[in-house]
Amino acid sequence: MVDSVVGWSGELSAEAPVGALVVKALAKGTTRLQRAILMVEKGEDDAIHQVRVSCRRLRSDLKLFRKLLAGDWAQDLRTDLAALANACGEARDLEVIAALVRETANSEDDPEHVETILTTLTLGLDRAAARSNEVVTGEGTAELLQTLDAVAASPLLKPKASKPCSEVLPQLLKAADRTFTEQADKLKPWTQDDDWHEVRLLAKRLRYAADTSAAVLGDDAKEVATHAAKYQELLGQHQDHCAAADNLTAMAREAAAQDDPELSFTLGRLTERHRAARKPLREEFLSLYHRP
Repeated sequence: MVDSVVGWSGELSAEAPVGALVVKALAKGTTRLQRAILMVEKGEDDAIHQVRVSCRRLRSDLKLFRKLLAGDWAQDLRTDLAALANACGEARDLEVIAALVRETANSEDDPEHVETILTTLTLGLDRAAARSNEVVTGEGTAELLQTLDAVAASPLLKPKASKPCSEVLPQLLKAADRTFTEQADKLKPWTQDDDWHEVRLLAKRLRYAADTSAAVLGDDAKEVATHAAKYQELLGQHQDHCAAADNLTAMAREAAAQDDPELSFTLGRLTERHRAARKPLREEFLSLYHRP
């Protein structure tokens, strides 16, 4: 670790070495992940989702500070954290999709078909959750936590980490904002789903970067985080409907292959509702994003 960071014992401020913020962010992120994993071990509600969120926030901090980190350890950690988050992804997605189906099904739909769909989703969710729990509580995750503990206590930093936060942080946050803006500017109502999803990820990354920076930069960073959170919320709802439509389409194909056209028809109706739900969300995002 850079000497000026090792010796830093004061409060985080604009004049503190930015490496001190790196240390604090990594320690906070590691603790957050440890708590989420403990939630899984205790069988608490929303535990798998919290593991996923914790992994994403740590990955975001590692990316934000990547030019201050010496060696390849940060990229290796980001890869391991991505694998852990992905292991939790299927369960979380199925949980959201089942909730959306319950929300969008109406009296026009065959109730038996709706129940069949929900049962299929719930069974898939149970299997996915079991696989997620196995990974989260497994030896590989325990080793990852040990590595994170060691890294958070003494990360390898470049000399640039000794520069004051006031000099470095605005540049890092501006870069994250610029990356988001460059892609968000390209969005149109007819843009492909994948491009909307990519902007959602960049909004989330910007929000996390601003949250981390707010410990030092204060209100300016908090304002960026607030705007990014609004974008993330809208684009998150958009992605949920996209995921639901894709999953239900796959189920409709399977129903058709099993010679059950009526179930396939119900699945098709539900799919179209989720596809239709994208339009107002896109319009709302574009209106908010381009608002003077």
